[in-house]
Amino acid sequence: MINKSLLREHQKIDSSLNLEYNNVYDLLSTKVKENNKKIFLICPGKDNDQFTYSEFKAIVDQTSKFLIQSGLKKNDKISLIFHNSPEFLVLYFAGLSCGLTIVPINPDLSPREIKYIIEDSDSKYVFYNHTLESKIVSIENNLTNITLRKTGTIKELISSIDNEINFKQNKTSLSDTAVIIYTSGTTGNPKGVILTHLNLLSDAMSISNWFKFNNETRCLCILPLFHNNGQITTLLAPLYAGGSTVIVKGKISLYAFWDLVNEYKATWTSVMASILSILLSLPNERKDNSLRAILCGGQILTRSVQDQFESRFNVPIFEGYGLTETTSFSCINNYPAEKRKIGSIGKSLITNEIAILNENDEEVDENTEGEICIRGYNVANGYLGDLEKNHAFRNGWFHSGDYGKKDSKGNFYFHGRQDSLIIKGGENIYPAEIENVLYSHPDIEECAVIGIPHKLLGEDICVFIKIKNESQLTENGLKEFYKNKIADYKQPQKIILINDLDDLTEIPKGPTKKILYRKLREYYEGKN
Repeated sequence: MINKSLLREHQKIDSSLNLEYNNVYDLLSTKVKENNKKIFLICPGKDNDQFTYSEFKAIVDQTSKFLIQSGLKKNDKISLIFHNSPEFLVLYFAGLSCGLTIVPINPDLSPREIKYIIEDSDSKYVFYNHTLESKIVSIENNLTNITLRKTGTIKELISSIDNEINFKQNKTSLSDTAVIIYTSGTTGNPKGVILTHLNLLSDAMSISNWFKFNNETRCLCILPLFHNNGQITTLLAPLYAGGSTVIVKGKISLYAFWDLVNEYKATWTSVMASILSILLSLPNERKDNSLRAILCGGQILTRSVQDQFESRFNVPIFEGYGLTETTSFSCINNYPAEKRKIGSIGKSLITNEIAILNENDEEVDENTEGEICIRGYNVANGYLGDLEKNHAFRNGWFHSGDYGKKDSKGNFYFHGRQDSLIIKGGENIYPAEIENVLYSHPDIEECAVIGIPHKLLGEDICVFIKIKNESQLTENGLKEFYKNKIADYKQPQKIILINDLDDLTEIPKGPTKKILYRKLREYYEGKN
């Protein structure tokens, strides 16, 4: 049960939540008893690893013994530097079973960035994939009192275990820290978001219940497991229902998306909006009859992309909203499809409450714009480190820095990030307003809008556009297209066709395919 006396003010809500499990390992153990010989994980690839529930738990338990025999104690932190792989999954569950804190690190970060996270998190052990050895070698001499462990396979890792030695797993409660996930800061170094077992379980349960997952649910995980979306929505949520997950190893080529769905009979997946755009740009067509729904979040989903995708592939998209600080999703559009409010990010999950607040932390009227603020069981304890970092957790709410509104039916709408807001001559302009119009042009493959400096107006508008290869679209043709579709003051004054550039061939995206607007601003500033 949830001990409310241990909750932070921004985690307390009126409604109670009936959680059946004390920690993530307790969830796994219970589901193993219920689904002993059922397939739990499939990891396609050269080796095509596959585990039943009981097989996976047996390996996790062996790895737990290795971690404890290595001298790791409850609340110690271990960093995991892997692309999606069985090794990550086993170490993740084994660490949580021992009461350790997992610090997942994006393997594509530079050595300097990796070193910062290892040291800032105070990790005692670092497990990394053997293919990353050159990165780790370049920083290992500067890491003190930290054990670095190159990992090929889990079998190799646990081969040194003395099975004669008995060990007791540490007791772990809902309030114990489970994972620290580092988020990209708008400036400076990333911040570590402290997530507890309560955070992980409550969000996983909410998503599982929202979509009515059951033991026939099979999720396709194509987003990275070093981020919360991969961990929660396509791993722990189906586990909560006794379902299964197909974990795509390494980095997926989206050319293989529909083949994977078809081969493994996936019923559900979670993606970023930009992935939908990429799938639309490819010639590959859907082959399966198993995929029932796609959850989409992390970016604004434009109406034109949603309409085109659903029309072509005949699968409903459910837009949602959440952040690392809310473990994963905090609201999702209504399920099933006929109950959706298209254009909305949906209604609050049962694990949290959402309010639209003004600058004085007062709730605004319906259909009035304000900051999206969240509180509940899935809201993180805070950021690792000094109190100044935790200003977003104040007055009983987590302040997201995102802006939106709520309608009379309780549906929420996302307008944009505070840091992507363009203020031109005193007028607030959100990139999505312009991007939504541009995406309706059939020749535009991708686009992203940023604010650029203007001496008189403060900011003006620049758009980066990638047009389809066969297109003859020109800058003048583009201006003619949006002339009557966007208010004059919202029309881009600078158009950059990526197709004409040598040093920028794609709109930059992060590991989850979220557009990196900051990188585009840096690119523009470097050229002007």
